[in-house]
Amino acid sequence: MHYMPDTEEADSLAETFWPEDYKRALRKNLSQITSIILERERWVRHVFNHSFHQQYSINSFRKKLNDMLVISAENGADDAFDSIVDAFLTESPLPEVRRLANYLCPQAFPPEIVQQIKKSITSEYSEDNIYNYAYEVGYRDAYSSFTEFLNQISELVITGAMSYMDNMLSALYQSFMNRYPLPQARRYPKRLKVW
Repeated sequence: MHYMPDTEEADSLAETFWPEDYKRALRKNLSQITSIILERERWVRHVFNHSFHQQYSINSFRKKLNDMLVISAENGADDAFDSIVDAFLTESPLPEVRRLANYLCPQAFPPEIVQQIKKSITSEYSEDNIYNYAYEVGYRDAYSSFTEFLNQISELVITGAMSYMDNMLSALYQSFMNRYPLPQARRYPKRLKVW
């Protein structure tokens, strides 16, 4: 049998991750708003009384739904960032911002919260050498400034978060109507910089 050296510690030290401080802003702000929305909505108590009162208390049920919505928004932001990096790697234009005509819960993303999340993304990614390089090499002609480039990226990320949260809300409604168990909501692992 051949001896295989254990390189796990060295490998983990060499790994670098994408900045994710913007998720704190997303998680904190979105969680507060969706929590208030879920408390006010009568359908939550109705669904709880008919299908989930054996498994949860009303507060833990609301918290579970809130967590699911926030996790789905985070995953949508992650996938948006992945599509942005894919555009970098293939030297393609940034993806288009494709918002739905109507969201199931548009009040979850009021303008002041969107601005806070955008500000967090812009400040965080303005320091990232890969985004700086991508702008200089591939996007300088398409965007008049690095700030405009980061604003476009922020729009894509916010749209991804909104769309995935909408998808989760739709899945929840479907499970409530059909009396299915709650859909799965799992956070993605931290995004590793792989080149």
